[in-house]
Amino acid sequence: MKGIILAAGKGTRLRPWTDDMPKPLLNLAGKPIIGYVLDGFADCGIDDVSIVIGYLGEKIIEHYGNEYRGMKIRYYEQKELLGTGHALLLAEDILKSESFMLSFGDVLVDNENYAALVDFHKRGGFDASITLNHVDDPYAGAAVYVNGDRVVKLIEKPPKGESTTNWNNRGVFIFTPVIFDEVHALKLSPRGEYDLPTAVNQLVEKGKPVGGMPITGFTSDVGTKEDFKEYEDYILGKK
Repeated sequence: MKGIILAAGKGTRLRPWTDDMPKPLLNLAGKPIIGYVLDGFADCGIDDVSIVIGYLGEKIIEHYGNEYRGMKIRYYEQKELLGTGHALLLAEDILKSESFMLSFGDVLVDNENYAALVDFHKRGGFDASITLNHVDDPYAGAAVYVNGDRVVKLIEKPPKGESTTNWNNRGVFIFTPVIFDEVHALKLSPRGEYDLPTAVNQLVEKGKPVGGMPITGFTSDVGTKEDFKEYEDYILGKK
């Protein structure tokens, strides 16, 4: 299986740490943030990884080169930050022939969740499978409504206080190639981006089978210094 990691963001909330270092390369408990994602990919059998880079992306290339733990690595530069859907399309030619795993480059989950998602996707026969984490209010991510293990609605960046679900899209996915039709059909969001979760919801609205798998363990997007230190303590506590 192939994989793709979206790692083009600027990490502005972590300044000044990110003034001269891209967020995915920040050292967290002895390893770059993106290294935890790459290890998760390698451990669940992925052998070919595309990394979408942007801000200071040349440093990611310098650090990892073209191979990591037996996985071939290729890079795509997102010159304009037009959202996660736009980022995925950069690697469409290499990914469009088979199912693939996608992760946001700053989403950290316990390692076993990657293999669990592969198994969940295969058993369910889904066109897309997404990971879920439980939050008080999913306004900062994407609110996911489920019936059993099937997603029935997904709303990107819902207004604060209006969601009636506590499930948030965690940002690790498996897609079949049908996702590309939906991404091509995306319209710019009010934030000026092409949002991948909106493409997932388009699959749902068409009645396509989309699965939602709750993750196990602790998770974070390490978006603030407090989040970063909390997850670092979690990793160190497991050693």
